[in-house]
Amino acid sequence: MPTVVTLGAWLSECGVGGLAEAAVRGVWKLARNVENPAQAQLAPWYATEGRAHTLRFWQPIIVPGLVQVEKYAYEMYRATGRNHDQALEDTAARMGRQTILTSEDGPTVVIVLDELVLHRLIGTTEVMAEQCARLLELSENPSVLIHILRSALGASPGLGGPVSLASVSGEPDVLLRGALLEDVVTIDAQLVRAATGTFERVRGRAANTDDSRTIIGEAMAKWTV
Repeated sequence: MPTVVTLGAWLSECGVGGLAEAAVRGVWKLARNVENPAQAQLAPWYATEGRAHTLRFWQPIIVPGLVQVEKYAYEMYRATGRNHDQALEDTAARMGRQTILTSEDGPTVVIVLDELVLHRLIGTTEVMAEQCARLLELSENPSVLIHILRSALGASPGLGGPVSLASVSGEPDVLLRGALLEDVVTIDAQLVRAATGTFERVRGRAANTDDSRTIIGEAMAKWTV
């Protein structure tokens, strides 16, 4: 199996980009983790993410991987037990997946973040400032909608955990549910419907995209001081 660096060079040499690149990188990640059942079961998500017309994320804990900056992703992988080299390789793979955000045929991405995510220190204050700046940058992309759920609103329907939904035309929606021990991927219609309802209720309580940019900017200013 090629290293992630070799894979990137190979894709570049062959002129593979956009959703096709995201799909190939997803397959690479699956192959790399084929002996790890917890990772192998994510196959439907990686296979769908690169082909989706719409991706929806609710995150009450951390910034979703698809919009993490490199240093933030590295710190997250280190926190979950990867050694330095493993964290670097996984981070490079995650950065490769983000090509769909700038692809002409990329998906609409809707992200709802709990405000606490912006104030949870991951790495250093510089990392957090960079991450907030990245969210502000992405929010200027008309295909990326970022909403912040104010902490002052108290309990929300999304406190049960993060939700990720991927939609592909003509196929069932894929649900990725974050859990403490392992993530769960399913296309079960009842679970997808329930998760979609939760996502929409949380989004309905969150700030609009303009106000959310202000909230993100306030968090960035805090980390920049």
